[in-house]
Amino acid sequence: MERIKIVIAYDGSTYKGWQIQPGERTVQDSLESAIKKITGADVRVQGSGRTDTGVHALGQVAHYEVSKESRMDSGEWQRALNVNLPKSIRILSVEKAPLDFHARFSAKAKTYRYEVDTSPVLVPHKVDRVWHHPSKIDGKVLKAACQLYVGTHDFASFAGNRGNSIPTSTERTIFSIDVESHQDTISMSFSGNGFLYKMVRLLVGAAVRVAEGREDIEWIKKMLQDPGKNKCQYCAKPDGLYLVEVSY
Repeated sequence: MERIKIVIAYDGSTYKGWQIQPGERTVQDSLESAIKKITGADVRVQGSGRTDTGVHALGQVAHYEVSKESRMDSGEWQRALNVNLPKSIRILSVEKAPLDFHARFSAKAKTYRYEVDTSPVLVPHKVDRVWHHPSKIDGKVLKAACQLYVGTHDFASFAGNRGNSIPTSTERTIFSIDVESHQDTISMSFSGNGFLYKMVRLLVGAAVRVAEGREDIEWIKKMLQDPGKNKCQYCAKPDGLYLVEVSY
């Protein structure tokens, strides 16, 4: 068998997230359907992690295994996949990987970007691609709030509930958060060793709440100091979230 590593970009606005769900249109299902058209076989695609309904990717990573008899090189795989995928999903690169490579378990870090548009009227080409939040956000306060997250913390207060799936640990390390503003767009980039379900959206929601003056910055400090005692109730919309890069 050969293990194939792919890097994928997708517009998540028309998908029910990454993971296969019965009767739903998902990114994983679309990829597996494309591979079946090419090989005639049922092949499982393993992603670096799940993205939720409406969340986008600029650099999602996945792998799958095929028989060596396929004899397709990386360029042929890329072309064949893109021909058989909807235009909202594109394969950016393909390479053969060692058999011990795993898109999820081999990952060392991930980078997500979140974009907020504060303009009074959202231009059409940004629909479903940013969180349209026409509000006065203090950039300095936003940066100060985001810096509280940097480092190793128990993020239990910033973790959503995903059915019966309970993480063994809610401790994560955030290496850096970069906040940039350009006209009416605020961009926040989060790099860390891993993220809990809805974690980035909850971190953004809390930081924006503080930067609007609706909560005091001490509110975030308390949730980090007493993890899980109080849950953040302000989850930013999925529209503005992008999985940018997975590092190995």
